[in-house]
Amino acid sequence: MLLASCMLVLIGCADRQITSSLVQTASVEGRRYAEEVDAQSPFKTVELRWIEAGELIKERNPSFVASSKRYSQALEGKPLVSELTREVKDTVTESLGTMLDIDTLVSSLKAPSLEIPKRIASISRLKDVSHEVKQGAWEDAGTSVDAELEMRKVEVQLHRLMRTGKLINREIEKARPTPILDPDSEQKPDPKFMGALNGWRSSLKKERSNWLTEVRNIFDAEYQDVHFIPDDSGLPTYRNAENPDLGEWRRWCHLRRSKELIGELAQSHQESKPTLPGTNFVAKSLKQMVNKNSGATTVRDTDSVRGEVRALIQSWRSMKEAQQQAELLEELSSDLPLQNQAEIQARQKIFQLRKAEIKYASVVWLLDEDCWQNSEPGTVVVTEE
Repeated sequence: MLLASCMLVLIGCADRQITSSLVQTASVEGRRYAEEVDAQSPFKTVELRWIEAGELIKERNPSFVASSKRYSQALEGKPLVSELTREVKDTVTESLGTMLDIDTLVSSLKAPSLEIPKRIASISRLKDVSHEVKQGAWEDAGTSVDAELEMRKVEVQLHRLMRTGKLINREIEKARPTPILDPDSEQKPDPKFMGALNGWRSSLKKERSNWLTEVRNIFDAEYQDVHFIPDDSGLPTYRNAENPDLGEWRRWCHLRRSKELIGELAQSHQESKPTLPGTNFVAKSLKQMVNKNSGATTVRDTDSVRGEVRALIQSWRSMKEAQQQAELLEELSSDLPLQNQAEIQARQKIFQLRKAEIKYASVVWLLDEDCWQNSEPGTVVVTEE
């Protein structure tokens, strides 16, 4: 009887503990749920400065968060991996660069010696890196560059959306009602003009609806509406940039090139088992270049390099063409509200050209290291427009 009573007491205590645990857990999860509802602001417009949106994206975008985690895991507690990653991504220093023929350096885009030994004070410095490098360290270096590229893509997408939102808002403002549409006015509006204006407004409304869906997706939130406030943290428009040196290999396509080279050299290391991934290969290439041997060994496929360069040149050319055409039309455009069908058609053309400009600029942003140099992954560096 006593044993049965003790069992009942123990069972009762266990039940109360389970109930208490469930209540506490439900309370914690309930608060998290309520906080997330508030964070997504389902009944009010969210206002964010561009710089604030750039910080928020790091917390809310699933792809950015996952890539940031992979980046940290690849480098955390692994100084050797950090070293390898820097060697691939940084630039050759003066002490080494002065030993090389500059024409050979610039023309040898495919030589790994341009991509691996970055900030190497001398060839002998290669020997100072640990002699216990494993294939996994090289793979982690590749993972860190992959993750950095993914984070960059998310940030470029955000800046594209912020620029596009500014453009849409400008056109909506220009298509606002005009005095001639005042119902008390004696002058009757032209039915064709009214039809064209209403059609243009509907088109802009649809554009903004699609834009808002993209904004909701990138922030993983069902915002009621979003208003971005422009500031000086935006990526450059390049409107004042004319004929830059697209062959400047330290600036253009650098991260993508690093990613491909890491993969090639990791495979080379797996096959040859050198003391340091790529060491023998780099030393050989540097020796050839010091001796002015133009036949340095190449790693990357010719078609890959050619396609990379063509994509950059095409995007830059298309961006500048869209800018020039839009500027010509804007010079003829009035700041007054739209008054006739010709003005509506002009605004429609300008809108499409500026959208194309942003589209092509997005490609250039991704490839232009001036936007990202000397910054931690996930941090935009604004360059002069």
